[in-house]
Amino acid sequence: MLFARAAFAVAAQGIVALVYATRGSATPWRDAEAWLPVYGTLIDAGCLCMLWWLTRREGITLADLVGFDRRRVLRDVLLGLALIPPGLVLIFGGVAISGFLMHGGVDLPQYGQPLPLIPALYALLVWPLIWGLTEQMTYNGYLLPRFQVLSGSTALAVAVVALVWAFQHAFMPLTFDLDYMIHRFVSSVPNALFMVLVYLRLRRLLPLVVAHWLMDGASVFAGSILPLLA
Repeated sequence: MLFARAAFAVAAQGIVALVYATRGSATPWRDAEAWLPVYGTLIDAGCLCMLWWLTRREGITLADLVGFDRRRVLRDVLLGLALIPPGLVLIFGGVAISGFLMHGGVDLPQYGQPLPLIPALYALLVWPLIWGLTEQMTYNGYLLPRFQVLSGSTALAVAVVALVWAFQHAFMPLTFDLDYMIHRFVSSVPNALFMVLVYLRLRRLLPLVVAHWLMDGASVFAGSILPLLA
């Protein structure tokens, strides 16, 4: 499960690339990159199936990973909104630090590529919520507590989960550009570590899901919707 999202990301991108190849594209893999906010749901579907199978073996359900508490819904939503500013600082800070370490300067974040209207609306309205929920369930809800138990060390569990969480970004999308892949990995470490530490404190996913959902939605709006409005 630790590397499932990265593996599913490569497989899903491959499916889109195959479609482009059958349509005569000279660069099918590169053409598929822009469609991550659409084929990303295939990644989530694969992960949710694995989580369903693994939790069923443990005698629990997917809902148990979320830790949903109806009495705290409003409080958790507000907390999720409060997590967005520090999350953005860490995202932009991670990009700046990685750019400085690798290139001696600050790189601007990349927000993806424009999409046609219908896929862009799907990427804005549907994908971010499923993505945020599944990613938080995978790394925080499922992997972190189990690595704590298996290793007997919270610090080791935090390090493993946060680093692999950041590492997955090197494959989303997979560009075969080593410099870019390292940059994506390094720049994602601060925010991944932040989300893991916040979950350790809260032991509830809803605030993190809300923050994750809205930040991803904002990135899609900047990368795929704004170009259509220009």
